[in-house]
Amino acid sequence: MTILQFCNGSLSPTSPLGNTISRNLINCFRVQKSALDVLAALSEKKDCDTLIGSLFDVLLAYLQSPNTSPTVLKKTFQATSKWLVHLQELSSSNSQWQQTEKILEGVFVVLQKRLCSPCWEVRDSSLEFLTAMVKCLRDQKEFRQCLLSSEVLRLTENLLEDPESYVRASAVTGVGHLALITCFAPESPVIGNQYNKESIVAKLQEILSTDSEGFPRRAVISIFTKWLREGCTGRLEDTEQFVSRVIQTVEHDLDWEVRLGGLELVEVFCSQTICQLAQCPYAPVSSSVTSSTPQNELLQVFCRAKLFGFLFGSLCDCDKPVGQRACDVLVGLRGHFYPMSTLESPQEIEDSPAGRGIAWLQRTLRQGSLAQNFPTDGGEGVDFQDPESMMLALGAIDLLELHDELNKSSDHVEESPQSLLQDILATVGTIEDNEVDCY
Repeated sequence: MTILQFCNGSLSPTSPLGNTISRNLINCFRVQKSALDVLAALSEKKDCDTLIGSLFDVLLAYLQSPNTSPTVLKKTFQATSKWLVHLQELSSSNSQWQQTEKILEGVFVVLQKRLCSPCWEVRDSSLEFLTAMVKCLRDQKEFRQCLLSSEVLRLTENLLEDPESYVRASAVTGVGHLALITCFAPESPVIGNQYNKESIVAKLQEILSTDSEGFPRRAVISIFTKWLREGCTGRLEDTEQFVSRVIQTVEHDLDWEVRLGGLELVEVFCSQTICQLAQCPYAPVSSSVTSSTPQNELLQVFCRAKLFGFLFGSLCDCDKPVGQRACDVLVGLRGHFYPMSTLESPQEIEDSPAGRGIAWLQRTLRQGSLAQNFPTDGGEGVDFQDPESMMLALGAIDLLELHDELNKSSDHVEESPQSLLQDILATVGTIEDNEVDCY
């Protein structure tokens, strides 16, 4: 703490040695960052809280100072969030509520100012700090009171339209976590129509479908998945519609990480729906009961949500991680509907009404990413929204073989030094200088 005070000039030296130290340390951001790292680490140690009031005075001085560089400010935010968590633990045991409330008020005053900074790195760090606080302190009454009485909610929502994509992404994450307090908590306070659930969901869905940068769209799909995990999307019918809307947006996204996030959302939805509708989600289901009501109902839910078109289409994605994740989800679903891991006989497939379409689907999936314009709207006789057809597809298509194929590394095609050199040349270009460097 003394070193940090020397660095920002708040400690006046009283000796020649002090003057020398002060001259060397003033505005030395490397020392400041190291000292803040140590302070953050000390929050996890026992018996390091005797000077906690003075410690927050130092941290707040750094948060308030216009001379604090963006990188030092980020470290200050990180140390402050760790000590706020520690302070919460102390308050619950020592009844230091008054001190906690005063410190939180000071933090929120500074945060409001920093969220309006002209420097985008500062706005970004401020949003990350806010998200970290919400994650750790959202159940604390004093924290919620200080948050709701400040302008932080409005300022965070305004940053959804920030010109910098990193800031928009952090704002999406912040708004998503704040919604757990303002919209989804059982005792959600009434704080105005602009913070209702429908409004927040609509804003994030708009970002997912219209933002020109990948970072904010990735943040949206990540937040939607978090909401789904925490059961924030309501009844099964509402969740079904929510997931369906999201994946219809995501499947056309040019960013493979967004498409991958959509598959994670689908995986969570499938797992939760099976738990809700199946009689015993962890017990094996014999083939004799695969036509039982829960199984049919599951298939109908998945088909109405248009999951299968998205999953089978993703198997042919040009980005391998997307195909691998889709295959994992389909293998998991097949394990539920066909627990004995037996494929349908070719004759049964051929004799079924959907047999021709399923046979086409098998041939298309073997082409992988070479399959062009994969139809998810019932083309070639495949109805991805028909439960019986999808049950047949899960039992007929050798997903394990596809899984092995997708997990092969690229060198299985040609493993040789020449192949490696060709890959390098293809990456850097074929101008003469590069060719010489390569060899």
